[in-house]
Amino acid sequence: MTHAAPFAVEEHVHGETTWIAVRSRGAEWSWLTPEEAVRLGREWIEKYGRATEQDR
Repeated sequence: MTHAAPFAVEEHVHGETTWIAVRSRGAEWSWLTPEEAVRLGREWIEKYGRATEQDR
């Protein structure tokens, strides 16, 4: 039995355009601009970062 990661993040470059693809638990891919991905990452760190630090 294989264990899949709870989420996946990939960078896709198409010519001069870069997209960040995010997928969680088999859902459809969400395509973000790099700026949107940064904003989302910062929001997640602000919101959930403490929980991660406590688990260490």
